[in-house]
Amino acid sequence: MDAEIEQTVRACHKCQVNRHAPPEAPMHPWEWPSKPWSRIHIDYAGPLYGKMFLVCVDAHSKYLDVHVVNSATSANTIEKLRTMFAIHGLPESIVSDNGTPFASQEFQDFVQRNGIKHIRSSPYQPSTNGLAERAVQTFKEGMKKVTEGSIETRMAKFLFTYRLTPHATTAIAPAEMLMGRRPRSLLDLTYPNINSCVQQKQQRQKQSHDKTAQVRNFNVGDSVYILSHNREAKWITGTLIKRTGPVSFVIELNDGRTVKRHQNQIRHKHDQYSDSKLPDISEIPDIPIPSVSNNQTDVEAVSDSNADSSDTNDKPKSVMKPSVVTPRPTRTRKPPNRFGDFVYN
Repeated sequence: MDAEIEQTVRACHKCQVNRHAPPEAPMHPWEWPSKPWSRIHIDYAGPLYGKMFLVCVDAHSKYLDVHVVNSATSANTIEKLRTMFAIHGLPESIVSDNGTPFASQEFQDFVQRNGIKHIRSSPYQPSTNGLAERAVQTFKEGMKKVTEGSIETRMAKFLFTYRLTPHATTAIAPAEMLMGRRPRSLLDLTYPNINSCVQQKQQRQKQSHDKTAQVRNFNVGDSVYILSHNREAKWITGTLIKRTGPVSFVIELNDGRTVKRHQNQIRHKHDQYSDSKLPDISEIPDIPIPSVSNNQTDVEAVSDSNADSSDTNDKPKSVMKPSVVTPRPTRTRKPPNRFGDFVYN
């Protein structure tokens, strides 16, 4: 009898139309895209602060993008989508609800011209587009927490924080998954920058070393001396033929061999007349050098007692003292002051 009662109730039309809703069906999640910006979910949030906000979420990276519009129309929706597509490219599919901006013929023509598949959720079933619905709630809650600045400033601060925060589903920041890199933020200042530390230490080492260093520039074709490691000569000559690094060179020796040397093992080779600073030999004046005997005695005029008697003047012959050119000027010598009480004869 119980089975017959159940069968009668199932077949009763009035009982069926007044019956409570059946239990929910098992969840069927969206397939996770294998690449970023292949499927996006869009929806409108608002009115909020007298504006409407077009919310767009990437299904792969959970990247959130929001644009302000005055009214939720198809023209405004297409304009903001063009801006996003100019940055990230065209997606393969768009998921939205059945709102007027998305169900209009103008929007349908836009997605068809761009080769985008438009998927609309079932009416009165917002869970079908649950990713966009959850993003709308997150955006509203985030905007309420940011209280300083204009609407655009508050929205930018919220999006900056959201995109750099690891997502609960992927455990990776949305911006990092979408762009393939982590954008820099103020939090990065707390982490030690290994590259900067190494560069600073290398710079201090260079400054300490270069205090006694000397800049020397070498060019291809210069004649140089290079440090030799044999016992015949410490420095041998050659010609610089190639630069292999900032301070490394290849030198061809006079016997045809080529060797590689560091800048510290090379010095310039100056020819005898190659230096233009040297004066011309024709411009150097002749300086007479006197010949002085070892006795260095003054030769006085002496009379020759054995002079020739035929000399009518009968005057003694004299020998003149040679003139000596002093190589250096002499200075005036003065006695010290402590001898001022003495009288010199």
